[in-house]
Amino acid sequence: MMEQPQITPADSQVDEQPRPPEEVIHELVQDIGRLLEDGQRQDALSHFARLHPVDQGEVLDGLSRSLRQMLLFDLNPAALAEILEYLEPEESAELVGGREPSDLAQVLDLTGPDVAADLLRQISEEKQQETLDAMSDSTEVTELLQYQDDTAGGLMTPQYPVVTQSTTIPNALDQLRLLGPDAESISSVLVVDDQERLVGSLSLIRLALARPNVLVGDIMDLDFNSVTSGTDQEECARIMQRYNLSLLPVVDVEGHLTGVILAEDLVDVVEEEATEDMFRIASVGGERIAGSLSNSLRSRLPWLYINLATAFLAAAMVSLYEDTISRVVALAVFLPVVASQGGIGGTQTVTLVVRSMALGEVPRRLGLRLLVRELALGIIHGVALGVVVGLVVYFWKGNITLGVVLGVAMVGNMLVAGLAGAGVPLLLRQLRMDPAVSSAVFVTTFTDVIGFVLFLSLAAIFVQRLV
Repeated sequence: MMEQPQITPADSQVDEQPRPPEEVIHELVQDIGRLLEDGQRQDALSHFARLHPVDQGEVLDGLSRSLRQMLLFDLNPAALAEILEYLEPEESAELVGGREPSDLAQVLDLTGPDVAADLLRQISEEKQQETLDAMSDSTEVTELLQYQDDTAGGLMTPQYPVVTQSTTIPNALDQLRLLGPDAESISSVLVVDDQERLVGSLSLIRLALARPNVLVGDIMDLDFNSVTSGTDQEECARIMQRYNLSLLPVVDVEGHLTGVILAEDLVDVVEEEATEDMFRIASVGGERIAGSLSNSLRSRLPWLYINLATAFLAAAMVSLYEDTISRVVALAVFLPVVASQGGIGGTQTVTLVVRSMALGEVPRRLGLRLLVRELALGIIHGVALGVVVGLVVYFWKGNITLGVVLGVAMVGNMLVAGLAGAGVPLLLRQLRMDPAVSSAVFVTTFTDVIGFVLFLSLAAIFVQRLV
């Protein structure tokens, strides 16, 4: 294995117009790939080592499999461990998950316990255990693996500065000095009692300015937020956002401190949850734009079949009024108007409701109020659109009855859109199902079917005035 040059921050360059990051990464991939193909591995490694670990990860992802393996072979465990600190668990597993357990253990020994646990969750249980056995100290990693990765326990970092409330100020400062450079990113310490139960927190500023003859417990802040290890990651994100926290302590059922969640750990969680909800609404959950075709097919095709079935249901409803449509052909012209407006109205509502639920803005006690609000909006939207549609149809076709029929149908369908858009997610939540899963499919079905039936039923009633 070649000697690994020390990784340093990327050289600073001053550009009048900075280029987009993806353009820079693409150029780096081409440069390093060209050096590797030409057999200049040491030059490629030197060029790669000057990059920030975040950029290194993106460059590795952009290289072909053969060139990536060639570069990885030349990286020492320390350099590789630093890169893993900035990657998603799936990306880390793809990068090093294929290594022998003994080699993988050398890398994971140099990462944080939370990073190691996240990666190990992505590989088989057999290899996971072999890797743990090969690690120099896997105690903390093993403890983290007992938690689900989408809970506070799965997110937390077990290593964080802690002092007891009976510690003197000078001794507390000495404990922090032992951390060395690791203390630079710390803004506060957590305070526990003699049984390691969390009892407070203390900012570094207050600690540094305190008189030497007082105890930590005398000046600590007793007002703090904490969660248990089983708390869902979304709830953790909401608490940290609501109270503007930089860290969130995690305790067990008896109040013993087990770890902390840092704000930086939840940035990816917020993005992941928002993306997950958006994908589920569109029924493309778990799919990546650069993923395999088979995965995309498994993700999309079943819901396309379901949507096809609902489309046939709407078509069956329309077929019941073939006689009416044959007598007034203009009705067929305006069927898409009813369906499209109801569909977009329902989609607007369901997207807003599902996203608000994800953010914790719709507690169960407010469900009925939300439903009433969306019904009122549906009526207002329906009247506003119905008047415009009725006037357009009257001036276009010269038939006031047709305009009234279409306008009334528009009001009814927008009412249904508001009811379904808010009601379907609320019902799914009440049934303990994910409100984001296929809500849009059900809402579109409601608006299409009821919109068609309402419009054509009114037309059938007033058919004599339409011909």
